[in-house]
Amino acid sequence: MTPVDRTWTYPSARRDARSGYTLHGQRFDDPYAWMEQLDAPETQAWISEQETLTQSVLHALPGREALREAVTRSARQARRSPPIAAGPEGRAFLWQAETHDDKLKLLLRRHEGAPLETLLDPNTWASNEVLVFAVPSPDGAFVAFGKAVGSAHGALIHVLDVSTGRLLPDRPRGTSHASVAWRPDSSGFFYAANPDPGEVPAGEEAHWNAVYEHRLGSGAPARRVFGDDHEKEYWCTVKVSECGRFAVLAKWDYVHANVITLLRLADDARIPVATGMTSLNQVQVIGESLLIHTDLDAPRGRLCTAPLTAPTQWRTLIPESEHTLQTVAGVGGRLYAVYSRAASHHVRIHAEDGTWLRDLKLPALGAVNRNEGEGIVSGVSGPWRGDEVWVNFMSYVQAPSVYRYDYDADLLTPYHVPDVGLDASEYVTEQVWYPSLDGTRVSMFLVHRKDLPRDGQWPVRLSGYGGFNISVEPRFTPLQAAWLKCGGVLAFANVRGGGEYGRAWHEAALKTRRQNAFDDFIAAARWLVSEGYTVPARLASRGNSNGGLLVAVTAMQAPASFGAVFCRAPTLDMLRFPRFGYLSSATVEYGSPEDPVEGAYLAGYSPYHNVRAGLRYPRMAFVAALNDRTAPPHDPLKMVARLQAEGTQGGPFLLLPLRDSGHGGGTTLTALIEQDVDELCFYCEALGVSPG
Repeated sequence: MTPVDRTWTYPSARRDARSGYTLHGQRFDDPYAWMEQLDAPETQAWISEQETLTQSVLHALPGREALREAVTRSARQARRSPPIAAGPEGRAFLWQAETHDDKLKLLLRRHEGAPLETLLDPNTWASNEVLVFAVPSPDGAFVAFGKAVGSAHGALIHVLDVSTGRLLPDRPRGTSHASVAWRPDSSGFFYAANPDPGEVPAGEEAHWNAVYEHRLGSGAPARRVFGDDHEKEYWCTVKVSECGRFAVLAKWDYVHANVITLLRLADDARIPVATGMTSLNQVQVIGESLLIHTDLDAPRGRLCTAPLTAPTQWRTLIPESEHTLQTVAGVGGRLYAVYSRAASHHVRIHAEDGTWLRDLKLPALGAVNRNEGEGIVSGVSGPWRGDEVWVNFMSYVQAPSVYRYDYDADLLTPYHVPDVGLDASEYVTEQVWYPSLDGTRVSMFLVHRKDLPRDGQWPVRLSGYGGFNISVEPRFTPLQAAWLKCGGVLAFANVRGGGEYGRAWHEAALKTRRQNAFDDFIAAARWLVSEGYTVPARLASRGNSNGGLLVAVTAMQAPASFGAVFCRAPTLDMLRFPRFGYLSSATVEYGSPEDPVEGAYLAGYSPYHNVRAGLRYPRMAFVAALNDRTAPPHDPLKMVARLQAEGTQGGPFLLLPLRDSGHGGGTTLTALIEQDVDELCFYCEALGVSPG
């Protein structure tokens, strides 16, 4: 099969020549600013016409049904979580889904030996309603859960009475609820939220995030217990210590640094732990001491301890090393330190005093930790006082799995390893290193069939991220499994801006150093060609969110290096992004358009402002999640309209709107499968791959 060339007739888009603005003495036109009004009839009509065009391409691919079967085989897997103990007599809660379920359910085991029963089943809700989180109370009598509509953002808390199955009338204050932590007596819970409409000036509803406390059955408004009274661009998280004496309150400066304060629950006393906004810190209370994982004075991380009587007097337990210490979890009386070693995870076990005991051998090269709203979360879990140790693990060819670890026997035993129809033994994951433009060595993972002939014509999907201290590490997706089954190759570049190699690696692509990330990604594409893996016509770049920005910029800067580009949920107008939601907070990462130096730098690479007539751009698909609250959903619209009008060579330039999806994807597994099928069809059509 070869890529199809044809003459493209695009739906027309009104170009407003008068629309634009002046910034630092320079005029920037914005002819498609009217598309920012997503609900306007003109915008909706244009989106529908673009959707028809895109689907005419993606649905015409021979073998689409074979792709759907491959994705479905890997996506519709049974899913299980470890039991969450809460309450007397062995009461426990579990997350679970069967192969036919579109959404995860929360199950209950009322006592040891009792059968499992369904407590919350979002499969019975409307298709666009999502169960974002569910947190049982310590006595197991209640569950505080977050329900969102159209995406996983903007959840609102409801409280379920476990004994009756009925919802309490409690309606906690604020919007976009998250980070729930119960009081030890189950009388109420802490949570993070944005203020209610009217509590802050219009346009600032996505800011002023704070921690509140809600008391069950209280008619009084939830009290605000923690936040920032002067700066709006912060967000908060809360946990309650295992001992039940403290709430651990954190205020985050996006992903760059945070402050930590303890709230003593007995008397509401505030105990500062990390008082500066210069480091990333995670805190766990262990007996009369604190465990503090920090990158303060240690760009690759270290573990400190401090007595509760002097919480700011830190003493190093595990010093900084050549590898990046991502997390430390106190479990079963020992410290489980998870390191990123060349972008994959290794676990070292230490005694409480920091003494190294042994390494925990993982099943393969893969990942243990995960990124969530509260930063990097350890994939090793369990109580400090107990003997249960749970380990999460995944790789590029193994779906998210759960293991039990027996320290005495030094044995890792599978608890749940999903069957996704992929024989891991048939594939190889290799790590290569290549030079970037300035000579910096950058790592990259390559995943492919062992028997794939090295003929220089591999169809390659190259992914990257390059920002916000977020690492590209071995992760499984059904789409990737299906691509491998088609004979495709996966490439993952660990470009600067991520967190794979510590704070310095992140800061190497911060603000006016962002070009380093773009150079690293372009160098990855060119290295794959120069080393005989593929040719540009068979190389697709793929990025989501900040990764979407990455692939859009690199397509504008080096269009001949890519045969296709799949750009999902990106920010593309880098001069207007602070005007959307809480993205004004992202100026600490990107820089500010209002700053003369940073604004000029942003304008220099902003994809929307750097479309050049006369350049032959690759095939490009821009995915707009229309319920996106993290990135501007209108940016892909504006970019596609500009490319279709001004990028007179190359293409096609397609818009794929996701109507019931947010930043992270669809609200049901069925929707996610269909999105994966569309993406795979784009690759196959663009790179000349025959499905099946």
